[in-house]
Amino acid sequence: MAGKGGATPATYSPSPTTNRKKKPPIFKEDWVRPDGRGFHQCRPAFFRTGAVNAASGSAYAEFGNTKVIVSVFGPRESKKAMMYSDIGRLNCNVSFTTFATPIRGQGSDHKEYCAMLHKALEGAIILETFPKTTVDVFALVLESSGSDLPVVISCASLALADAGIMMYDIVASVSVVWILLTFAL
Repeated sequence: MAGKGGATPATYSPSPTTNRKKKPPIFKEDWVRPDGRGFHQCRPAFFRTGAVNAASGSAYAEFGNTKVIVSVFGPRESKKAMMYSDIGRLNCNVSFTTFATPIRGQGSDHKEYCAMLHKALEGAIILETFPKTTVDVFALVLESSGSDLPVVISCASLALADAGIMMYDIVASVSVVWILLTFAL
């Protein structure tokens, strides 16, 4: 046996498909969300600036059935101008209409949304360009069908640009869900 040349010993290696149990899919391929979208489809988006004439800048946004309008006022003289400040202030307010959700008056926590909107926008605005002044951002959720905060943030960023506020860049926001090893937008 040792004299036979070119014969290689047979080795056993299991096939990767034989030992693996096939996991059932989390969602069927033909699964449809309550709003009619498929599993991997994004909501249709629509933006328009200049929605409110009385504001310095404004924007209107729709993501699916979520509708938001944002108005920006300022920069204007700060009411808290007792102390000199080299940088401007940013005030954010998020509110919901009473008919925004199917259950009347069931809006999200407004204070938490205000804080998150402020946190998202303060890094994009060049606050040093308007010392001793304030920029007020007022967001109103007209209709809520999920993912309200990303729509508010994206719309507010466009309203700030429409007002001519000096910014490093436009802020875009989305929400993503990770279900096990699958992304859903």
